[in-house]
Amino acid sequence: MSTQSFDYVIVGGGTAGLVTASRLSEDPNVTVAVVEAGGDVAHWPDTLIPGFFTKNLTKPEIDWTFFSTPQTNVNNRSIYLPRGKGLGGSSVLNFMTLGRASKSEYDAMESLGGSGWNWSNYLKYFRKSETFSADPASAAKHAFKPDPEAYGTEGPLHRILPSWISEHHMPYYEAMKSLGVSHQYDSSNGNCAGTGTGTGAIDPKTATRSSSVSAYYEPVKDRPNLTAIKLAQVTKVLFSKGSSGKLVATGVEYVQDAITKTVEAKKEVIVSAGTYQTPQLLELSGIGDPKILQAHDIPVLQDLPGVGANCQDHLSTAFVAEMNPEYESMDVLANDPVRAGAEWQLYETKKEGIFSAVSSIAYAFLPTKFFADVEAIKKAAEDPTIDREADGLAGMTKTIRLEKEWLSHDEVPQLEIVQVPAFVPTAGHVPEPGKRYFSIFMALMHPLARGTVHISSADPLKPPAIDGSFLDNKVDRALLVSALRFSRKVIKTEVLKDYLLKEVIPGEKMQSDEELEEYIKNTVATVFHPVGTASMFPQEEGGVVDSKCTVYGTENLRVIDASIIPVQIGAHIQATVYALAERAADIIKGVL
Repeated sequence: MSTQSFDYVIVGGGTAGLVTASRLSEDPNVTVAVVEAGGDVAHWPDTLIPGFFTKNLTKPEIDWTFFSTPQTNVNNRSIYLPRGKGLGGSSVLNFMTLGRASKSEYDAMESLGGSGWNWSNYLKYFRKSETFSADPASAAKHAFKPDPEAYGTEGPLHRILPSWISEHHMPYYEAMKSLGVSHQYDSSNGNCAGTGTGTGAIDPKTATRSSSVSAYYEPVKDRPNLTAIKLAQVTKVLFSKGSSGKLVATGVEYVQDAITKTVEAKKEVIVSAGTYQTPQLLELSGIGDPKILQAHDIPVLQDLPGVGANCQDHLSTAFVAEMNPEYESMDVLANDPVRAGAEWQLYETKKEGIFSAVSSIAYAFLPTKFFADVEAIKKAAEDPTIDREADGLAGMTKTIRLEKEWLSHDEVPQLEIVQVPAFVPTAGHVPEPGKRYFSIFMALMHPLARGTVHISSADPLKPPAIDGSFLDNKVDRALLVSALRFSRKVIKTEVLKDYLLKEVIPGEKMQSDEELEEYIKNTVATVFHPVGTASMFPQEEGGVVDSKCTVYGTENLRVIDASIIPVQIGAHIQATVYALAERAADIIKGVL
């Protein structure tokens, strides 16, 4: 295969990569190539059908199946970290949730050095990316009153309210209300604090997943100026020296069928490999912390110590109660073949029922004051070791201090607490056959832990070393203990007393903070929302990219994916990545 040449070469055909490719190829005068390590997986039934949303996890054709290094503060466990592989990336592997964080969080990205990356501009591109559908009957069922200014009506990605809800969906909201948590009739307009139904990336006509493949790639894949090179893992960005003294990206090397090949870029190379593989590729290409590169005998082309630093993810654990069998849960799909068959028939014929939606749609996003002692948490946050000042990355330290301020913010959520009408898989625990369960999934939105992602070898086909530093501080641990105690209050509310029989996980015998903390160490996982490893900060503060997504020290290498988000947000990140890529594409095209 002779070397091919394109104006733009995009590394990674995932959520952000396909958005960028679709938008750049709108100009018929430029050529665009997407180089993707995986293949075509977006049409697998287990990918398309919403109710099968967990079935592809750990399948190597569609999941990179990363694991963290053993984590000291979670009893030396290695944590499973799935990432999408194949066209569509994580948008064909994830749980389809489309949410937005608070206005304050997006504005914070601009204050940290990302000029123009604020709520107002994000909202513009949220709207551009989506077509939101909600008929009045569905909206009423969900106690949902959409702000018409907050939603897109002509974008590629479908976004809907779920067509199915459990019978204890609304009682859960009532239970939360009895504990002082108000209902949020629309959580997409800059204030997400409170209860509310989650929206999903699902096509309302077909009741199938809407992904970056179906929304952005398939409608335009026949453009003569757009090429997808599949089953091709990029191993290195190639550079020359420009007249300005900066690096000029001239193309990439990739491995396909065990053969190393190259593709040239006449204008730009755009890395959209994701929070774990973007820093890996930068380091393999000679960009990063000299200490890391020299340890693997990689020549240092650009000294950027922030590459691979500042890694953040949401941290989760679960609370499970046994449900009164008079009420229904999704456990019937495993326990009752006849009912499962009826549900499947309903989905096939009417595109309705349990299989038409994901299970976790009754959300609440809580600022600290609703579930924990704010003053006690703030006191714990005074520990100076949390700020990581010794790392010499001022931008990262700023994000930690910002998150400390958010601990007492009334609109920035610290906890996602979701009612799931089923047994939530929890490390070390399995459901009893025939029983029904009511679970509360808890996720810490702004952990103060900061991890790293670096190359583990000079071999580009080896996975990166991912060290999340999970639960490395007492604030994160205390918040999750408080979340468990709050979950106990939820299930004991008057409105839920008929639904639930007893606590199953962690179990009523666990009462002390020490016992609950040990349970958390044994069960904590991530929510698969990693950000931050190529953060948008000023270079002198440890930044990797500027506000135009250009890698410092280069003329034409950009990063467009979740790795540039400098501080974690109080929402599932998928919608934000779509908007990020939409705006970045406009920056490249000169629209902004």
